[in-house]
Amino acid sequence: MSDAPHDQGPLPPGVIIVANPYSGAKENRGCVAALSAALIERQLEPRIVWELGELAEVGADPLAAERYRAVVAAGGDGTLNRVINLQNRLPVFHFPLGNENLFSRQFGCCCQPAHAAAVLAAGRTRTMDLGRAGDRLFAIVASAGFDGDAAHRLAHWRQHEAGLRRVRSVSYAAPMLASAWRYRYPLFDVDVDGQNVRGALCMVFNMPQYANRLPLAHDADPHDGLLDWIVFEKPGNLPLIKYALSVWLKRHRQRDDVRYGRARRIALTSTGPVPMELDGEAADFAPVVIEVAPSALRVVVPQMSCGCPPS
Repeated sequence: MSDAPHDQGPLPPGVIIVANPYSGAKENRGCVAALSAALIERQLEPRIVWELGELAEVGADPLAAERYRAVVAAGGDGTLNRVINLQNRLPVFHFPLGNENLFSRQFGCCCQPAHAAAVLAAGRTRTMDLGRAGDRLFAIVASAGFDGDAAHRLAHWRQHEAGLRRVRSVSYAAPMLASAWRYRYPLFDVDVDGQNVRGALCMVFNMPQYANRLPLAHDADPHDGLLDWIVFEKPGNLPLIKYALSVWLKRHRQRDDVRYGRARRIALTSTGPVPMELDGEAADFAPVVIEVAPSALRVVVPQMSCGCPPS
């Protein structure tokens, strides 16, 4: 699964840009327009999509691979998650306009329109695994517990009469404080290859990336056909603070109340609903079965980083 240039003849000129105007602190419409212009300079044919329903139609088009070389997710990690859930037949490229941009960090920063256009023109791809939680895919991480509750509260805050609110880094503060005040930390069971673990927070990683560069699963590999799981056993805010400090110091795996490993299938069971998030986006509730989808996505990747500061 090594990096390799496309070697099946000329690629089609079409490039779909799925744009999220509400992610991150930037004015995304101007960034998308600059990317579109840079693609045109490369003799490519950009098609900007602001409504996800339009992408769903492309995903269902049997001739899409003959018309388009890639789908660009112009937004944050949540935008990319929505893209891969609507289509994963065409290669995907992340143009990072969100807050954390973990996917882009994994494969190399491409925040400059001219550089992104050059990468798309070259058409170099790499295959990676995805995770599947129930009927939804994820690229980076799936969490059940406190993180899921905070993501659901953020999703509720985003809804506004005038449209979706823009999410900035500071936007996460109020939902997390609300979760710290109101979330009850229900315990649930995690079954991994016949081993049962009971805990209050379960995180399943496909990549080693996480918000604020916390090294929760620093050796997770999106190319190994496995998912890295970690369970924090004790409920409550005080244990959560202690866990966070242990993660920051890279000592969480040394704790007796933290369990971790690798597996292809992880089953979460509970007596009541446990909130979940996928790639930072509010998802359904556990119980759920999480499985790896090996080599499920092709990613357009740069031969080398563009050199701009990482997110």
